[in-house]
Amino acid sequence: MLRVNVGLSRKLTHDYNSTGYAINVEGELSGAIDDPHALLEKIREYYDLADEALRDQIERCQSDAALAAHDAPPASPRPAARSKPVNRIASAAPAEAAAPNAASVEQATNKQVQFLLSIGKRIGLSTPQLESRVAEILGRSVGIYDLTKRDAGLVLDRLTAEAPARS
Repeated sequence: MLRVNVGLSRKLTHDYNSTGYAINVEGELSGAIDDPHALLEKIREYYDLADEALRDQIERCQSDAALAAHDAPPASPRPAARSKPVNRIASAAPAEAAAPNAASVEQATNKQVQFLLSIGKRIGLSTPQLESRVAEILGRSVGIYDLTKRDAGLVLDRLTAEAPARS
């Protein structure tokens, strides 16, 4: 009985950020050492299996949905039963509630914009067509790179619900 350990790794780089992926597959080979071609074929099967598993993992981590999930706020623990919810909008001064200052409005993240452009491309929209679609959804004209986090989230939710599923 022979043992085989196959290890594969890949490093993907995008915008000066890199992510590493690795997998090890281990198994036992039955067969005679006097038939090297049969043993090599069985070892190739382990490599093919490891390669397929690694590609699947990379696809799941690099998909549009996974990229959007990176921007989602972390889940916070539930408040204690004694705590009273705070209505920040109602407690804000009327001027602040009607027109928030620039410091309280966060720009859409790069990942949100990248995901938005990716969805637009998938459904066959040029950038101007995508901006028109964004204007329809939000009810006002705004450039893709000028979206707030909240607006980008609304547009992404609507477009992902309308976009055809990837195969």
